[in-house]
Amino acid sequence: MKMQVGDLVRTIVGWSYKTWTGVVLELETNSTSGVEWANVLWTEASTTDGQIFWQPTSKLEVINASR
Repeated sequence: MKMQVGDLVRTIVGWSYKTWTGVVLELETNSTSGVEWANVLWTEASTTDGQIFWQPTSKLEVINASR
């Protein structure tokens, strides 16, 4: 399933001590590398990035698709 704006996602990699959940606000693909990134509104703020920040889609799992 391709990730879309409005999808509810969570982190799938242990870069944090806990799982984060958020909503995809926008998607962009890096024109050089082809890596897709999601700008996510997280349910909780990061001490360095605040509550909205970019995350590679490969590090996210869709838990509820938008309609």
